[in-house]
Amino acid sequence: MPRGESSPTLSVVVAAVRLSTPGRDMGWVGGYVIGRDPCGYHHAAMKTRLVRVQDISKDDEDAWRHLSERALEPNPFAEPDFLVLSSRHFEGYADARLVIVQDGTEFKGILPISLMERARVPPRKVAHIRSRPLVVACLDTPLVDRSSPDQASDAIIDALCRAAKSEGWPGIVMFDEIGADGPVIDSLRRACEERRCPIFIKDSWERATVSRAGRWANPFDRKRRREIARTQRLLAEEAGVEVTIVDRTSDPAAVEDFLEMELSGWKGREEGRAFARNADTAAWFREWHPRWVATGRLTVLSLNVGSISIAMQYFVQAGEGLFWFRMAFDEAYARFGPGAMLLSLALNYLRDNTDAQWIDSLADKGNAFVLGMLPERRRLSALLIGTGGGLDRALVLALPTMTKLVAAEKQVRARLAPAHSR
Repeated sequence: MPRGESSPTLSVVVAAVRLSTPGRDMGWVGGYVIGRDPCGYHHAAMKTRLVRVQDISKDDEDAWRHLSERALEPNPFAEPDFLVLSSRHFEGYADARLVIVQDGTEFKGILPISLMERARVPPRKVAHIRSRPLVVACLDTPLVDRSSPDQASDAIIDALCRAAKSEGWPGIVMFDEIGADGPVIDSLRRACEERRCPIFIKDSWERATVSRAGRWANPFDRKRRREIARTQRLLAEEAGVEVTIVDRTSDPAAVEDFLEMELSGWKGREEGRAFARNADTAAWFREWHPRWVATGRLTVLSLNVGSISIAMQYFVQAGEGLFWFRMAFDEAYARFGPGAMLLSLALNYLRDNTDAQWIDSLADKGNAFVLGMLPERRRLSALLIGTGGGLDRALVLALPTMTKLVAAEKQVRARLAPAHSR
């Protein structure tokens, strides 16, 4: 860009500032403080508190667990057995906070805020639900009590607005991956509309699922079923032993076997996310596994050739569903498609041995393998909410234009780059 010319992004920021009403703090459009301590507010119907995850009391952790059982939409990554553990193991979660909504001693809502950092777009400090490493958080949907979702959601938004004004929190909140087709997002939208907190949908996509009410009983088309059966027969014939699925949930050796298997595959190479590539994530996983076994909500399945595990898969139960958390396979058997084989057998096993009503794949956006294996879909979105004063809210309102201009600026720079290199 020539010297003396302003960036399109900066121009939009200036325009966004002009959108705010002079002399008016748009961060206080609803509710008021009737009593406040250093980390607590009183919502019109419920009390809200801001608490560091590492400072959570035993009573609060118990109330948090009970809320998880009553959540309108389950999210194991917003539960203590993920977040408390992450706060102890990872620098990125060491200062993670909870927005807690409660009625008496009963928790009605939980929203984690794990990271606060400055972004390029919008050019402001942003509060994120998740932090790094990303492998320990796959969903940002807050926990809200099914008996009072609108009140809990409104109290969460109210607390975020007040924290932006009084506690120095960012006035923009980023949800990297929130359920976009469920009742929780509907409640949050109503709360934001009531409080005039703008929402910007940055991206939306579909993730693979399967359910008992849908196609769990027969998830694959005829061609895929025949191919999986064929490769399973070939593997058994070549190995000279039976190919089976084994439940290794209670096997203490499963942890190390999985870590070794995952590290030896593509996830263990450059840019991969194998737990054992990093000492902190490996230590987290070693503590996480027995913790979830003790809850009775973990299932670890293994594809065995005789007594040898060649693929392993982790499922976590929350509410009425199962979340497919991790999978690894031995690449020496890659030509037999062990991932597809294990998933096929796992779907049958879980259908017959659990009461789960659905499975969420937790797959990354555009994962062709999983989209091809599981026939149903749920929608996810990345979105930002403006909860601060006039500037923050105006910036969120301006984000559709800002993102287009940033994309256009990148295209211009890309076109100019070859010319400058000559």
